[in-house]
Amino acid sequence: MLLTVDEGLGSLAAVRALRSAGHEPFAGTWRPDTYAARSRAVAGHVALPDPQLEPDAHAQAIVRVVERERFAAVLPGTELSLQALADHPIELPHGTVLGLDSADALARATDKRLLHRLASEAGLDALPQRVHTGATLDDKGAGMELPVVVKPLRSVQPATGSGLDVVEVRSARTTEELHAAVAHAPDRTWLVEPLVKGTLEAVCGVAWRGELVCAMHQESPRIWLPDQGISSFACTVRPDFEREARIRTLVADLGWSGIFGLQSLRVHGRSYVIDFNPRVYGSIALAVAAGHNLPAIWVELLLGRRPRVGPYAIGVAYRVLVNDLRAIGHMWRAGRRRDALTALVPRRGTVHGALEARDPRPLLAGLHRVRRRLVRAGGPS
Repeated sequence: MLLTVDEGLGSLAAVRALRSAGHEPFAGTWRPDTYAARSRAVAGHVALPDPQLEPDAHAQAIVRVVERERFAAVLPGTELSLQALADHPIELPHGTVLGLDSADALARATDKRLLHRLASEAGLDALPQRVHTGATLDDKGAGMELPVVVKPLRSVQPATGSGLDVVEVRSARTTEELHAAVAHAPDRTWLVEPLVKGTLEAVCGVAWRGELVCAMHQESPRIWLPDQGISSFACTVRPDFEREARIRTLVADLGWSGIFGLQSLRVHGRSYVIDFNPRVYGSIALAVAAGHNLPAIWVELLLGRRPRVGPYAIGVAYRVLVNDLRAIGHMWRAGRRRDALTALVPRRGTVHGALEARDPRPLLAGLHRVRRRLVRAGGPS
């Protein structure tokens, strides 16, 4: 298997998961400092052009690699790689399958405005949303009480020239911050929603031609950065079958095939859909540890097999140690000292983002990365 990877922990978990299922994952990389490339789970490395800077060259290089190595499947593991292959369609040699259903399916799965509409139609809660460009934002802002979150229509969009832009979600607590959030691309479509505080939740799984093959429910009591971060500590929870039935409708309307993570914020007992990630996502190691090996399930479907999927284990925990210590420190400073002390207690059976006794090199690489950041910030050398 050729899996395109980035520098995130999700890519590392994916190559480990494929290896544990008996596959031989090769890491397609365009950066030298990826966790996945240092893992003993990979059978080899393939250097690829950066899909953000050279999406066409990225796609064509994959063709050449497959012609030379004859992989059974090409698995685009990042949104940049998915978009590059959608924008620059390729023909792979007979016997190699591509983990991308169609450009249209990806366009639907990455459209945040469409997600808002389809989630609402499926009976899921969604926050109020307004559509703006820089020109429609007046001195009073977005016609919505501040603070707000400013989202791009898609996280990956065409850049000026031949590359791709990664457009971040931003928060705005003042009108000035709101205008600044869209100032670098005033002609683009921007989605403005209320900024609310709640518990990050997700339903993660694999879909196949719009059918929900498996779904695992998780919540993240701690995230980093605060308010708009990603999971630093997460755990599996009991499935909400009524909500899952609505998600099944949403997935069918999107027509997605592949791994996905549907994120929500739980606020006062209601879960508001905030994003749909059609890719290998950061905390995917939790699903694997709980019994849903999502990368392996995806491969089985791509190869024309029907995977056996059982129930997942409830109460399994996932932790990214450095980020979680930061999150706990933030709790302490905010006066939640009892919660912070409780969070410090180790939880048996926790799966870690990088730490694995049989595969230590990614963790060492991560520690080296942290050290470099401290040196750049003027900390200990």
